[in-house]
Amino acid sequence: MNDEYGCDPEVPLRPVSRISVVYNLKKAAGAGEPDDKYEEYDPLSTVESVAETIASFGFSVSLCEQDGDFFPRLRSQAPDFVANLAEGRGDARGREAQVPCILESESIPFWGSDGVSMAVALDKLLTGRTLSSEGIPVPLSSSFRGEEDLPVLTELFRQRSRYVVKPRYEGSSKGIFTDSVAHSPREAEDRIRRIWHRYGQPALLEEYLPGAEITVGVTGNSRPAIAGMMRISPVHPREEFLYSLEEKRNYLERIRYDGPESIPAPLREQLGRFAAGAFRALELRDMARVDFRLDGDGIPRIIDINPLPGLSPQYSDLPILHRLSGGSYPDLVRSILASAFRRNGLAFSALPVGADAL
Repeated sequence: MNDEYGCDPEVPLRPVSRISVVYNLKKAAGAGEPDDKYEEYDPLSTVESVAETIASFGFSVSLCEQDGDFFPRLRSQAPDFVANLAEGRGDARGREAQVPCILESESIPFWGSDGVSMAVALDKLLTGRTLSSEGIPVPLSSSFRGEEDLPVLTELFRQRSRYVVKPRYEGSSKGIFTDSVAHSPREAEDRIRRIWHRYGQPALLEEYLPGAEITVGVTGNSRPAIAGMMRISPVHPREEFLYSLEEKRNYLERIRYDGPESIPAPLREQLGRFAAGAFRALELRDMARVDFRLDGDGIPRIIDINPLPGLSPQYSDLPILHRLSGGSYPDLVRSILASAFRRNGLAFSALPVGADAL
């Protein structure tokens, strides 16, 4: 490769036959653990859907759980390439970097972002600072690590009337509940303490944005492409809406997903531009999901960006928005593989002519 985004066209492409799907298997929370402790992990059905789709392209596919036997299992499988779904073990904010760093140390190419981008993107405060420095709109936010930070709440509520309180480095709406909007310093303090107690990490206070929630899928590398977008709304409209943990768990009854035709064309263009800009600013690779809320003036602001988006064909947002935008699940997986193979200088004969591998 001549850089991280593409392969020197004069270098012959290396063939791939064996692919391992690396994952963390969802399990029930133990005694004393929050019930959403393993919310980010995948059920076996999702892992099998990814594996079966990749196998349909003609590859030999193995499942490789990131558990206590991960290293010997990985070396025994000796994959030519890894489809990484693993969120990482433990609670540290660098956990999503675990598998990428291991694969880099073993010189095994994989799909998705590297460890540095994974770790930064999981930390919502660092993500916001990075995007803001690039001129990409984000909400006003502040981090609360301990008691010494609480006095600033009074001043923050002079600037905005409502804030969402969430964990600083969690995904899958962990720690975001239907009552996570705080309307006063006292309410904010109560919810901040809940984050400290429940998750053992800093809380992030983020201004509540009253407009629509829209999520955008991105694939590619140096020239990221928009894989689709959708508007997320409650089935029963209400004045304050959060796409919370409870809403996601009961999405069939509570949530309405509308495709890109529900979004005005000028706004679609703006969302795509900001999503691609965020993808480049964080130096992401192959895939990401970028979540927006519109502020009171209709400006889309990024509230989260996930370089390791869920890939369940049934309930994950990226496959849903891709389907609502006219795509299919196999096409989505194919496009992610195409991007990663091109970047790593790997041959993928199953790709159709003209597939976007950049």
